[in-house]
Amino acid sequence: MIRKGYSDGPYGQVHWRMLAPEGPPTKPDLYCLHPAPFSGLAFTTIMPHLAEGRRIFAPDYPGHGGSDPFKEEPTIEEYAAAMMEVVDHQSGSGPVDLMGFHTGNLVAAEMALTAPEKVRLLALVDVPAFDAETSAKFRAASAKTFEITPDLACLEGPWERGMTKRIESQTLERSFEMFTEQLRPGRLMNKAFHAAFSYDVDARLPAVRHDTLILASQSGLLNATRHAAEIMPTATLVERLDIKRAVLDEAAEITAAEILKFLDRTSS
Repeated sequence: MIRKGYSDGPYGQVHWRMLAPEGPPTKPDLYCLHPAPFSGLAFTTIMPHLAEGRRIFAPDYPGHGGSDPFKEEPTIEEYAAAMMEVVDHQSGSGPVDLMGFHTGNLVAAEMALTAPEKVRLLALVDVPAFDAETSAKFRAASAKTFEITPDLACLEGPWERGMTKRIESQTLERSFEMFTEQLRPGRLMNKAFHAAFSYDVDARLPAVRHDTLILASQSGLLNATRHAAEIMPTATLVERLDIKRAVLDEAAEITAAEILKFLDRTSS
């Protein structure tokens, strides 16, 4: 059963989900860093497939999910600092592994850079490592606050992102769950996107020295993910172009198998 709890952090309380293996843990804890604008809820389908001999944590960034509200202009560095507080609180002095998805990959990379002694391995899935021109375009678009109006039309974007694009690969209940979760940041819904597009991937990703799996699916991030693998000197790129949607849900078993193959192959 997935447990829930809170850890104190530099920006207030951080909410997390945790799934323990059936027996005593024998492998490092795995922390799953979520995509914008959702929360650790994004990993609840895949968590049971990952919890083989290890505890799986899925925290919510400040301002997301069940964590405390956060500032108007957050940064990836601040998200990483908050997530490291959870690691210190829950995993003590032992090394941990990190898994990211979309925005979560940047948070995972920054955690590895700021606390290299605490992180063992990285598994990054579909990395938004865009070129400077693309990042600038998306950064400008995501700078605006989400406008909440009495008109139901204001929810069309979140509805498309959470429901329309998901209902063929997920249950209606799961799609609706994800739709409502992205609304929790309220008018600051776009700010995690803005933090991601403001992060200097070409400067930061090459500095990561941890063994890293970069898993690419057949998605709009395919070329960006390939770019991430090119600029990260310790990365191993695995392309699963048979995964075309719902990486953490419909394709959860395939995604988890690739991640566990990497984590367990390199276990010490």
